[in-house]
Amino acid sequence: MNGQILGRIRDFSSQYGHDIVVDGMKWRYYRLGAGPPILWLTGGLRRAAFGFAFLECLGQRRAVIAADYPPADSFRPLLAGFEAILAAEGVERFALGGQSYGGLLAQALLAVMPGRVTHLLLSSTGPADYGRAWAAVDDLCVFLARMLPERPLKRLLAGGLLKVLSVPPNERAGWEMALREVMDHELTRGDVISHFAVIADMIRQGVVRPGVFAGWPGRVAVLSAENDPTQGQGDRARYEALFGRPVEMISLGATGHTGALADPAHFVALLEQTLAGEDGQ
Repeated sequence: MNGQILGRIRDFSSQYGHDIVVDGMKWRYYRLGAGPPILWLTGGLRRAAFGFAFLECLGQRRAVIAADYPPADSFRPLLAGFEAILAAEGVERFALGGQSYGGLLAQALLAVMPGRVTHLLLSSTGPADYGRAWAAVDDLCVFLARMLPERPLKRLLAGGLLKVLSVPPNERAGWEMALREVMDHELTRGDVISHFAVIADMIRQGVVRPGVFAGWPGRVAVLSAENDPTQGQGDRARYEALFGRPVEMISLGATGHTGALADPAHFVALLEQTLAGEDGQ
């Protein structure tokens, strides 16, 4: 029973997965559905197929593209990879969404390609308006990731991810098994280093900063749950200062940090309500 989640992840990857090499770096991405395109950026586990049920539900009305993250050491290789994937799929304009870590990347991606994004959807993430002091914090994390033995390092990251994993109780054992399988057999030390190094580089480069979105006319929607420990009370004010306009706040109720896993159909219904009327742009 517990292996069903892992089996569904592998089936999704096999059915919808594509491989592409960009500047010598191998990418795995997923393409499914038909309709207005959306690029969805996954969270800190770095493996988009974990959202199989959510992505399949979203793909009922949209062309969905989602990618695993390779172990890049800066933001620029990720940007090149996303651009290459969009080009391979013939996508010019698209809605852009991101969950948790992917929400930070989504804000950076919008900052560098505003003319291509129709709508920004952020879930269980915060404003990527970090001051330069945060780069030093990420540098410390990179240093520790290089120094710690790999097995304890992976356990540390897995423990953090498990704390914010919100799924139905009867499915939790299966999700935990799948998460540990990925941590033990797929992710490398380079992936852990990349998790922090990319954000540090974004901060140093000033990719996301007040004023950078002033000329972008699209809507911003932020989905968050009342019981998500990663959300802050001041997030809305920070978002509005960053984007220079009101942002649409959407409640995920008590679905926790990973609402797209806890209740995929409800999560997609909220996204579709937000995207209504945007598809013709």
